[in-house]
Amino acid sequence: MTINLDTVLSRHPNAAFRVYDGQATIVMSDPGETKVLNEAGSVIWSQFDGTKTLGQILEAVMQQFDISREQAENDLLEFATSLNEHHMVT
Repeated sequence: MTINLDTVLSRHPNAAFRVYDGQATIVMSDPGETKVLNEAGSVIWSQFDGTKTLGQILEAVMQQFDISREQAENDLLEFATSLNEHHMVT
């Protein structure tokens, strides 16, 4: 899958997660992988609901964090690509 600002992602149905103290921990039972997200990653993860484009999520991230559009876009696309490669999103 090519990830761009028009991409709509959902959390994988087999991804168990819990947010504690602003950080999400994602557990994939198959293949037994765990990922701990920082605050920004946790905010983005919570937006992966199958209805919002990455462009819409980008706008929300820029409103919440003091970051340039270019940096936010690069970080968001890199993050989404990584989660997709680890099959944590669909």
